[in-house]
Amino acid sequence: MIEYKYKPSIDLELIDCNCNNCIHFIRDIEKTKQSNKNPQIVECKIHYGFCDKLKKEVAEIANMTLLHTQDCFKHRRC
Repeated sequence: MIEYKYKPSIDLELIDCNCNNCIHFIRDIEKTKQSNKNPQIVECKIHYGFCDKLKKEVAEIANMTLLHTQDCFKHRRC
């Protein structure tokens, strides 16, 4: 495992198992930009992309715990 300056943050991301932090998540930056045009929404922005492991499109809000990804999640920094 790689050592990071902000380890508590990564520990929380490992508990959340959010696709936004998963190595299998391929971001669709254009779709995310087009779908999140409200400048007042910063924290709950929906991130769009493709799950390379499950081979399907996904849309997730960062920093939210996901129960359906507990078995397939692999952190992108670990």
